[in-house]
Amino acid sequence: MSNLTIGDLATTFQLRNFTNSGKAELTRLAQEMTSGVKSDLGAAVAGDFGPIAGIERSLRANNAYRTVNAEAGSMLTAAQLALGSVQELASNLSPALLTAASARDVTLIDATSEDAKQKFSSVVARFNTRIADRSFFSGAATDRNALADGDAMLADLAAVTAGLTTAADVEAAVTAWFDDAGGGFETTGYTGSLADMGPMIIADGEEIALDVRADDQTVRDMLKGFAMAALIAEGTLAGDVAAQADLIEISAGRLVAAENDVTTLRARIGTLEERVEDAQARNVAERSAYELARNEIVEADPYETATLLQTVIAQIESLYTITARISRLRFTDYMR
Repeated sequence: MSNLTIGDLATTFQLRNFTNSGKAELTRLAQEMTSGVKSDLGAAVAGDFGPIAGIERSLRANNAYRTVNAEAGSMLTAAQLALGSVQELASNLSPALLTAASARDVTLIDATSEDAKQKFSSVVARFNTRIADRSFFSGAATDRNALADGDAMLADLAAVTAGLTTAADVEAAVTAWFDDAGGGFETTGYTGSLADMGPMIIADGEEIALDVRADDQTVRDMLKGFAMAALIAEGTLAGDVAAQADLIEISAGRLVAAENDVTTLRARIGTLEERVEDAQARNVAERSAYELARNEIVEADPYETATLLQTVIAQIESLYTITARISRLRFTDYMR
C-alpha cells in the first residue's frame, strides 16, 4: 500500500492557508461579538432579503409617522393654549364690562373700553400663533397670519360705525362687518386661506383633519364681543353715556356666549389630540415589534458566538503549536 505525501513547500502553503482561514473566522466572530450583528446577513436570511426589507420599510414608515405625530401634537397643543388664553381674557373682561354698564359712569366706561381694546389686540395675537413658523388658524395658508392687525380692524370698524347713535345700530353694523359674505372681516380682517390645512397622516390608514380656522363662526363671535366694547375707546357713541353703557352690556353678553362656543371648539381639538396620542402609542408598540423581528434575523447569538470564538482560538493555538513543531524537524533527527 502506497503512502501519499506532500512536500515541505506544499505543507507551508497549507499551514498558511489554515492560519489565514482561522484569523478570518476569528475576526468575523470578534466583530459579531462586539457589534451583536451577524456579519454575513445573506447567509443569515438564506439569500431571501424580502422579510428584512419589509421590516426596514415598515420602520422607515414608522419613523415618518412619529415625526408627523410630534408636529401634529405640537400644533394642537399650541392651538389649545391659544384658545385657553382667549377664554381667560374674555372671562376677565366680562365682569368688568357688566360693572361698567351698571354704573353708567363715563370714567369707568372709558377705562373698561380701553382695557377691551388692549385685550382685542391680544386675542388677535393669539389667533396669529405660529408653531414651527406655521400659522395654525390660517387654514392652508400656513405661511401668513390668520388675522389682520387688531388696530387696523378696529379702525375699519370705527369708520363703519361712525355717525351711528344707538347701541343696537352699532351692534348691527359690527355683526354685519364680521358675518356678512364679502364683508369687512372676509375682505380685510381674515388674511388666511378659505381652504383647510391639509390632513396629516398619523398612522397607517389614519389621518386627522386640521380644519379649525380663524374665520370660524366661534372666532368671529368672540372677536365681536371684544370689538364692540373696544369701539368706545375709538370714539363710537361719544358723548352718550347711556348708549355706551348699553353697548358695553351687549358686549359682555356676546363674550359670555362666545366663551361657551370656544369650549366646544377646544373639545373638537381635544378629540384630535386624543387620536394623535393613541396613534403615538400604537406607533411605539409597532416599532418595538418591528425591531424585535429584525433583531431575530440580524442579531448574533452572544452565547453561540462566544463558544465559537473560544473554539477558533483553541484551533489557532493548536495550529501554532503544530507549526512550531514542524519547523523544528531535521533529517538528522529523523535518522537517529
